Amino acid sequence: MRSARRVLGLLAGVAALTATGAHAQGAAPAADPLRTYIPTTISPEATAVYKAYRDYILAPQPVPKSDADLDALRVRADARGIPASEAIAKKLGAVVTARTLGGVPVLDILPRDYRDDGTLIIDVHGGGFISGSARSNLGGSATMAALTGKRVVSVDYAVAPRGNWRTVTDQVAAVYKALLDQGAKVGHIAMMGGSAGGNIIAATTLKIRDRGWPMPAALLMISPLSDFTEGGDTRRTLADADPALHPDQVRPGLDAYAAPADQKNPYVSPVYGDFGKGYPPVLIQGGTKEWLLSDMVRLHRAIKAAGGNSDLEIYEGMPHGFPGLMPDTPEGKAAAAEQLAFWKRYLPAARP
Repeated sequence: MRSARRVLGLLAGVAALTATGAHAQGAAPAADPLRTYIPTTISPEATAVYKAYRDYILAPQPVPKSDADLDALRVRADARGIPASEAIAKKLGAVVTARTLGGVPVLDILPRDYRDDGTLIIDVHGGGFISGSARSNLGGSATMAALTGKRVVSVDYAVAPRGNWRTVTDQVAAVYKALLDQGAKVGHIAMMGGSAGGNIIAATTLKIRDRGWPMPAALLMISPLSDFTEGGDTRRTLADADPALHPDQVRPGLDAYAAPADQKNPYVSPVYGDFGKGYPPVLIQGGTKEWLLSDMVRLHRAIKAAGGNSDLEIYEGMPHGFPGLMPDTPEGKAAAAEQLAFWKRYLPAARP
């Protein structure tokens, strides 16, 4: 199945971080770990994808303990993810150009038969803050370009330990400002990001606003982490439920990206931001098996409580990042349709 094959490639940047704590310590896994449970309420197509990566997620993975370990992890993840991502972009007929915007490397992606409607989407990849790149995320960027017909600019930010929350949010803000300076119109640029990327665009938008710049037109966040601390109900109740992400996979990246003393700063943990000062419309998508479900709910509620516009769409039995992991399932297709409707509403064509 094409979805199952794509899952293994896209999971590389996440699952390469570590497996569960039991595996990291060399202990034998439980006979039937909760992460392997497949709900009976999901589609047959999604069930098949779950089955396809059961053995993969249970395989032992080393725990990164040094900067050298983190860099090696990034290299391994790119080695697996880039070929699969480039194959997707090629199949879709995307036109990809490497360039620099605001001093930051990016990939500029145009869909097949592109017609410039005056709008564009900035894409910020995930990877636990320590892995992934614009090239390994090219498949996702090209898929969004094909879905919308829009130009997508994927930011190749400096993952930790080479970059941190200050430098990364500055880099994404610099790309945004450079596009405005090059003639992109205010209100015609949106941002999207999954997992760590969702966190980064949420935080960068707060920084853009606080600098007095015009904000993006809209934000799409898929399974965003919004709190670097251990706050949130599902951080405990769903810690062992998600087959695509486990807390032990995340903590090394969080601490490399932001020191504990900084982890309640809104540019690190946007759930603590002041959304009453204004914020763009947001679409947040996630699943009921996600350890980060509370992060999504809390961020959604914080925006709504401040009078902002936020839609939270949670899918039954879905894991972390499911729209990218399961694009050919009914759930993945429904999520893509929601995304397209969101862009049509908040990022309509600026010209015929």
